[in-house]
Amino acid sequence: MKINGSVPPDPTQLYGTVKKVDKTAEPAASPATDSVKLSTNARTIDEMTRAIAQLPDVRDDKINEIKTSISNGTYTINPSAIAGKIINEIA
Repeated sequence: MKINGSVPPDPTQLYGTVKKVDKTAEPAASPATDSVKLSTNARTIDEMTRAIAQLPDVRDDKINEIKTSISNGTYTINPSAIAGKIINEIA
């Protein structure tokens, strides 16, 4: 079964001449160093991020305060404030 009677073109004719690379030659000299300059805002954000990373994950003082007020019976819950914060988180 013959689909196409023509011969496919020679790839060298399609793309032109190919330059050979001398692999023994030394690579071109590149700049000695790369450098990055951060804006003032970026430096401030970096400093804040580092400061936050040093904070403890758990605030023991708050936990102890709440435990004490619960054991004393003085801990009160404000349902309206809790509901408001939940709604603000959702919205």
